Order: sequence, then C-alpha cells, then structure tokens
Amino acid sequence: MPTNDIQAINPGGSYNIIQTVYQLSRFSNLGDGLTGSASDIQTQLAKLIDGKLSANSQQLGTWTRVWGPCVYQDAASNSNVADNVLYVAYNTQANCYVVAIAGTNGNSNYDAKTLDDNVSTLIAFPFGITPTNSTMPPGAISRGNVSQGAALGTTNLLNLQDTTGSVQSFLNAKASSNATLIFTGHSLGGSLSPTLAYWLYPTAFDTARWGHQVFVLPTAAPATGDQGFVNGFKAIFPPKALSGIANYGFFNQVIWNKFDVVPHSWTNLEKVLPYNAENDVIWKGDDGSFQTLYGEIDDAFAATAIYLFVQSKYNLIPTPNPYVRLPAQMFIPSQPPPPVTDLNSFNNAMAQEHLQAYDSFFGVPSNEKKMKTIVSTPQAAAAAI
Repeated sequence: MPTNDIQAINPGGSYNIIQTVYQLSRFSNLGDGLTGSASDIQTQLAKLIDGKLSANSQQLGTWTRVWGPCVYQDAASNSNVADNVLYVAYNTQANCYVVAIAGTNGNSNYDAKTLDDNVSTLIAFPFGITPTNSTMPPGAISRGNVSQGAALGTTNLLNLQDTTGSVQSFLNAKASSNATLIFTGHSLGGSLSPTLAYWLYPTAFDTARWGHQVFVLPTAAPATGDQGFVNGFKAIFPPKALSGIANYGFFNQVIWNKFDVVPHSWTNLEKVLPYNAENDVIWKGDDGSFQTLYGEIDDAFAATAIYLFVQSKYNLIPTPNPYVRLPAQMFIPSQPPPPVTDLNSFNNAMAQEHLQAYDSFFGVPSNEKKMKTIVSTPQAAAAAI
C-alpha cells in the first residue's frame, strides 16, 4: 500500500504538485506538429514551452526551463518530426526539478512502429540499454527485461544533449539533499519515464544525494517490462501517496483511465479473464456478439475492424506473455464514454479517453494534443496481422 511520507511540495501556484507535474508533462508534446531539423524544432519548441510556463504561472507557479528541450529524430527513416522529446523544468520555491518526456507523436511513424509496437523482443535491463552519451552505473545488476521499444526510446533520451551535456550529467550536477526530482510522461512518455528514472539510478541520483525526494509520475502508460523489472522498480521507487490530494495523489504508480485502450497494452488487450472493461478491449460474447470496453457494437463492419486491430496488437506479444504492469492506480471518469455504434465513434472514444479524460480527471484545461485515427478498415487492420 502507498505510504503518506512525502514532504510537502508547493511550487507556488493554485494547482497542487500532481496537477502541476501533469501539465509540465503534457507541454513536452507541444512540438508534435512541427517539422524540420532537430535543432529547428528544438528552437521552436523552447519558445512554445516557455510561453506555456509564463501563461500558466498563476496555476503552476514560476517554472524555468533549465535543460532542453532536446529532440531525437530517427536518421534511418529521414525523420523530420520530433520522435522523442525531453526537457527539464525547475521551480525555485519548491527547489524541484521535473524531467518531462513526450508521448507518442501522432506524426511519427518511428514512434508508432519502432517504439510503441516494438514489444515482441525483450531486452535485458539495464545492460541492453547502452547509450554513447550516458554512463551505466558501476556494479549494475540484472533487473529483469523491458520491451525493445522501451529500450530504444530510453537510449534515445540518454543520448540527447543540450549545451550543458546529457540529462544524466545535468542531474548529477544538480543533485541536492534539499531538492526534489520528478520524472513524468504521458502514454509513451509514461512508459519511458519510469524506465529512464530506473536506468539512471544511482548514477544521476541516489536516496542520499536527493534526500529521498525522487519520484515518478507516469500517466496512461502501457506495460514496459516483465516481473523482474517491476520488482526492481518497486524496490527503488515504492508506491507513495500524498496527503491532502484526493483521487490522484500518487507517485511511483501509473495513473490510468479504465476506458483508455493504451494502458491495456500489453497485459489486458485480449483473452484476459474475467471478461470486463478492466481487462479486455474487445471480446466475443456467448451469443457471438462483439463486446468492447465501450459496450456492445452492433455494426459488423466496425466490430470486425476493431477485433482485427486488437488481435494484431495481441499477436505482437510473446508467448507466454512476460509483461507485467507497474504499480498502478486506475480511475473511472465522472462521465463514462457514450456507447459506440461504429468505427468513427470508437476512434473518437479512444482519443477522448486517452487524452481529454485525463485533463478532466486532474482538473486542468484540455491540452491541444490530438490523436490520429487508430482503427481503420477491416482490410487495413487485417494487413497488420
């Protein structure tokens, strides 16, 4: 069970620390629509983030961008978008650093294929993550396995450098027993934030140098690794609860929406018993009808497309399934999604429950990020199998 032993963290705005960190997390995706070189996107994104920090200072308190943003682009595919983004913000009043990692960029094929869906192979943690611009701690021991996509994404983040060097060297220089350090991200960022934090331990921080004030706030995250990875993560980052923050006052646990498809990956997509909305995304009822976490779908065309889409994802998972969800706190939105009737309404529900539902749950304005259409025609879904 989470323990209420976190010192007060007050960044000076009207939002509590969870709302604040969540917003800083979402600002990392402000560059999703930008194109050009990594340096061009970084320059534009820095201005966007700074603008958001300034415009929202009454709610967030005064935060300064102190590292990054740094953008990774996949050279092999000649990417001209932001495939990975990382930045660090600092609040003087709370003496708090927030490491924010972007979620999936809907314009990035690299994110979708090479990171998100790259789960068929697992990589030893931390030994399989070997960045050239960061250093693995001496005496590292095996801590389970993570998906190849998570390993690649974490490597990308560790290799990013701004004018001061890598995020590892930056955090090494800023370590203080009086400071707080928080890693955060949504969706893909929710998968990469605990993986990055865990890989960096204890090179960039340890419990003494940061005064036991190092936390992770992942939201909407899919499963990242196996039981060994989860056990090791919990040993370093035990679940924590924050007194005075109801419903979502948690660190070191994935906060996820019951109706969000993404956190069902890679543990609760299909063939999970008992069949209910907290487990499978879609299943066949005893009468042959298709049931989904949004209710029954009568439209045979839509039901076939959704079933094939989920099956194509399920087929990516090794047998037996090694994936285990990190410690998590599930929430049920105050306004559950309306029943879906066709493909369009299913896609709309997925987007709503993966993005805006979290904004509503945390009580913050809706962020601008949008999702592309995920499930298309049965023929297109079948082609992915």
